[in-house]
Amino acid sequence: MHMAAEPGDYKFSSDGSGSVCGLYFISPPEDVIELQFLDFDINCESGLLALVDGWEMNEEFFPSPEDHELSLEERYQTFCNLKKPSKTIVVSQNVALIQHLITEAGQGFRVRVRFVKSPQPCNVVSSTETGIHTLKNFGSRRNCSVSIIYPETVKLDSVDVGVTPKGVLMEADFGITNKCMTSNGVDFVEVMGGNSFELNKSNDRKGIICGMKSNTGPLETIVGCQNTVIRLVSSGNFYNTVTFSYRPPHGEEFAMSNAVC
Repeated sequence: MHMAAEPGDYKFSSDGSGSVCGLYFISPPEDVIELQFLDFDINCESGLLALVDGWEMNEEFFPSPEDHELSLEERYQTFCNLKKPSKTIVVSQNVALIQHLITEAGQGFRVRVRFVKSPQPCNVVSSTETGIHTLKNFGSRRNCSVSIIYPETVKLDSVDVGVTPKGVLMEADFGITNKCMTSNGVDFVEVMGGNSFELNKSNDRKGIICGMKSNTGPLETIVGCQNTVIRLVSSGNFYNTVTFSYRPPHGEEFAMSNAVC
């Protein structure tokens, strides 16, 4: 397994050992990943290359299947010499995965990786332990998540969820609430944690919030699991946005987290 966080050309040539390998790509949160296969030679009888729109590990996917616009069948594509990948492939978020089994010595592939600005970033993996991020639904019916691959203390700095209709500018603070199911749909933000990529296996759920408040005050949420997720669920009836900051929890905060991961 290899992690790649830089654009450029990546080449693999098999030594004939037949090992299964994975190349995990991650770009900055505001980008998506473009892959252009320059060379490709994999015998279909004994080899295979799989391209994942997102990340997969231990049969778990990010983004979680219920929050991705594509089905798992569309996100997980396999290739060999009888079915070579198209010249250029753009994935849906800032992470992608190439898995391959190439048994014949000298066979392999060369791929050029570019990081391209996303006009509407949605699902994101963050590899930094400290930062600030804004999630938006851009007025669409979709769910967006930021997955941080560390335990974190998360502060929701600004929340506008389930309040501002599309095309309307509102500035008043209405406060925040956990009563987020209305006749107009369900819109909320939630913080959760777990030791898995997939949401249905995230056991440490901290509750849901909606409303409008420009400064939520000192309220922080401590997630003591291996993976911290901030998830924005949108009905499409509102222009939702949430800004949050995150940092590693202090030692005493771990004891307070009562994490069930």
